[in-house]
Parts: sequence; C-alpha cells; structure tokens
Amino acid sequence: MSDIRIQRGFTLIELLIAMAIFVILAAAMYGGVQWFIAEREIVTERAGQLKDLQRAVRRLQSDFSQAYPRSTRDELGDRDFALRTERNNGITVRFVRSGWRNPAGRNRADLQRLQYRYDEDDEILYLETWPVLNPLLGDEPEEQELLTGVTDFDVEFLDDAGNWVQDWPPAGTTGFTVMPHALRYRITTTVFGEIVRIVEIPG
Repeated sequence: MSDIRIQRGFTLIELLIAMAIFVILAAAMYGGVQWFIAEREIVTERAGQLKDLQRAVRRLQSDFSQAYPRSTRDELGDRDFALRTERNNGITVRFVRSGWRNPAGRNRADLQRLQYRYDEDDEILYLETWPVLNPLLGDEPEEQELLTGVTDFDVEFLDDAGNWVQDWPPAGTTGFTVMPHALRYRITTTVFGEIVRIVEIPG
C-alpha cells in the first residue's frame, strides 16, 4: 500500500487574514517609529532652549555683577548716568561694566558700555554693546539676540532705603554715578516659565 501524502496550501481567507495582520503590525511599527522620532525632536529642541536660557542667565549674572559706577556721554555729548533704565515697549537697562576681556591686547580700558533691551512685540531679549564708552553721533551698538521666546522681562533695583524700585536712577537723583545696592531681574519664557535672580552690585 503506497504512502499517499496530501499537501495542503493556504486558503484565500487565510492569506487575507495573514496579510491583514501584517498590515496592522507594520502600521503599528511605523507609528511607533514616527512617535519616537517626534519625541526625540521635541527633547532635542527643549535641550537647545534650556542651553540658550542658561547661557543668557550666565551672561546677565556676569554683566550685572560687574556694573561699574562710571558715567558716560551720549551721542550728543550730554553726560549720562552710570546706570539707567528706559521703558518703551519693554525695558532697556543701560550701564557700564568692568572686566571687559581683551584677549587681543588692544589699547583700551576694561570698561564696556552695554545695554539689555527687551522687545515685548518680538518677545526677544537683546544684548547691545558699544566699542567705546562715549559713542559719537551715528555710532550704533552691536546687537545680539540673547534669548527668544521671552514673554516678560523686568528689572528692579534696591535703593539706599532698602526699597525695591522699578526705575533707575530714582527721581531727584543728582549724582551721575549713584548705583543701587542690588538688582533683581525676572525672565519669563513660554517653555520654562518664570526665573528670578538677585545680583549684588559692587559698592
């Protein structure tokens, strides 16, 4: 008696079911890959934003902690305060700092005139620096976008009476080199919320 073996193939229904399962698994795998890529991009973006914020805070801390009681002259030759604020579509803090690095060994002082300018419309905190303490008419500062995505930036100053005031110099100040005892600044960003720092101003 011969051994008869019957080879049975897949039916059409079984093939369709197998194909459907494969499609579902492939779609799930593709979706998982896409989710992973999207999450990785978000993490990378957040890491970059955090790095920018940390760099901005370090620069603010360094500059404010070296604020120097040195008056300057504006473009018209009028004497200006060593530190002053202006409020117009945000706040501008202009002052002179010491410790300006000079790696090239140029013939200049270690004092630098600079200002932080916050633009409410652009939501950008700018750092603007001058190559000289007393710029002439037409001398424009070098502008740098220090931090973007800033929804609020404000500065307060500690006066002789121990009060925090919003503007400097206080009304009635006659001395051009009068400095606050400390400075408190507040940065609010869309991603990381509010950060507050207090910086002691050298006496």
